[in-house]
Amino acid sequence: MAYEIIDVHVHLTRDTAQEKIVFPKPGWPDEWYWGSPDKAISYMDRAGISKLISVNIMDTRRMVESRVNRLPKGTSEKEVQETRAKLTEEMTDRVRDFNTWLCGEYKKNPRIIPFMMIDPVLFGNKAIDELNRCIALGAKGIKVHPAICGHLPDHPNMMPVYQRLQELGLGVLSDTGGSGRASPKGGPFGEPINWEPVLSTFPRLKFIMAHFCDEYWDQRVEMARQFKDNLIFDIAGGLVDVRHPPGGHRELPAVQAARVFRRVGVERFLFGSDGPPLDPMDTAYQVAALDLTEQEKRMIFSGNAKRFLAGVV
Repeated sequence: MAYEIIDVHVHLTRDTAQEKIVFPKPGWPDEWYWGSPDKAISYMDRAGISKLISVNIMDTRRMVESRVNRLPKGTSEKEVQETRAKLTEEMTDRVRDFNTWLCGEYKKNPRIIPFMMIDPVLFGNKAIDELNRCIALGAKGIKVHPAICGHLPDHPNMMPVYQRLQELGLGVLSDTGGSGRASPKGGPFGEPINWEPVLSTFPRLKFIMAHFCDEYWDQRVEMARQFKDNLIFDIAGGLVDVRHPPGGHRELPAVQAARVFRRVGVERFLFGSDGPPLDPMDTAYQVAALDLTEQEKRMIFSGNAKRFLAGVV
């Protein structure tokens, strides 16, 4: 492809063995897997990807409950709670280790930009401590997933995190779709409108609302009108066309994408793939086929991301 690409939404794993567990692709030989640092650079070179943002996420809540549910029948409530507390401590250590690992990969190759997992439920009031620890290790932003972690965006433990990120000019990328359990407000934790209190409180926060093209894309168009200075989007998940049916993070028809992107402002869209579950090149070919000017396509592929990352990497 003739475009420079910066992919702002990738989920790297430690190695191929872990990738096969987390993102299995039955029938694939090991050499086809690319979502670990030892293989990612060669894949990036072939695909024209100059940089990527690797975003950490781990479904620790599901992992804890899965193991609690495997306790023998008749286990006392006290033992259940003790087991849950022990597992939560174990998961906290695992996330810290995951964050440390990704910062280490950035030191080895600065083309892999680290965004840390910050979970205000798992870390509690020490979420800000984990952020500061990771910043000292070289983190350039954070990944938030309200639906997976089970919290509203303006959770009290997150507010000092946003404040610190705003002060340093570091980024936030968050899933904002409708998946996951319902929040106390009745809708999904990750619903885009739930970010209004955060964006109103932190007008200089560098915030990427991920998966613009999923089922809430119309709500994101409305929010873009309200928050012109601190809200941008990635297109991870891709578009609906004859080869890609609706589902997951893919709901916006490709034939409507150019019109909708221009209505929001093409300068507010970043290329994201959600790889390696999805193929970055698959989404890249969709963008290249849109009825946009060459300048607009280059803005989406890399120009807008360069502005977002300016002064950070």
